[in-house]
Amino acid sequence: MYVRQRIPVRPSIRVDREFGLQCGGVVVAGVDEAGRGPLAGPVVAAAVVLSLDGRRPLGLRDSKQLNAKERERAFRQIVRLAVGYGIGVSTAQEIDLVNILEATRLAASRALAQISPPPGALVTDALDLPREAVPQLPLVKGDQISASIAAASILAKVTRDRMMQAYAEEFPEYNWASNKGYPTEDHYAAIGEHGPCTLHRLSFRGVDFFHAEPRRSPSFHRLCARIESGCPREEARLEVEPFAARLPPPDYEELMRLLSLSQPRGQDTP
Repeated sequence: MYVRQRIPVRPSIRVDREFGLQCGGVVVAGVDEAGRGPLAGPVVAAAVVLSLDGRRPLGLRDSKQLNAKERERAFRQIVRLAVGYGIGVSTAQEIDLVNILEATRLAASRALAQISPPPGALVTDALDLPREAVPQLPLVKGDQISASIAAASILAKVTRDRMMQAYAEEFPEYNWASNKGYPTEDHYAAIGEHGPCTLHRLSFRGVDFFHAEPRRSPSFHRLCARIESGCPREEARLEVEPFAARLPPPDYEELMRLLSLSQPRGQDTP
């Protein structure tokens, strides 16, 4: 059941404190996500535990109410001052496999698993997390009510934006540097002209009518050619690794598979 509360002027720690006391004085983490609506890229979730009595980041807001520079500045404060935080990601392929809600829950669980000791209760932005066996308070517009949810929304948004900026270098034709993978007019036009790539969510409307193998990234083709040219395995691996952060996960996994099948220098194929 989602809880509606009066929207305060700015998010506060009050809800987190009161819910923690109701649950026996446990530590409370705020959870939020970014990227449920786009046609491409991952969904990212974050979990944040803020100090109830010590220093907290200034000017916390719902991430959508901040511009990019303000979010980056808040991100740095949050990771410096939070008692604990975690960031989890679910890929486009996981979204297609289990649906966007379950992939969001999976990303949230991955974020929470990074906080030690684990929180004893959760406040979320209208998201229930059945995998987490702790008390939960799903708040409608929670990122405008709870400071810890607002902090989580900023970590998730900044992380996803950084990922899409990196992916835009591999696929500049989709204009992800601007639209971040959301269903904008220019993004639909680019899909229509070029087809989807391995970062697109093939189950989403506007992408799901494509049945061809999604396009792979230019770096994949270049590195694949190096592997197939007989480049020594370790040398090829050293070339692949710097691209790991910005390669679509399917492209990176396929390169690793090809590397594992390649022959070390001087070894003949049986």
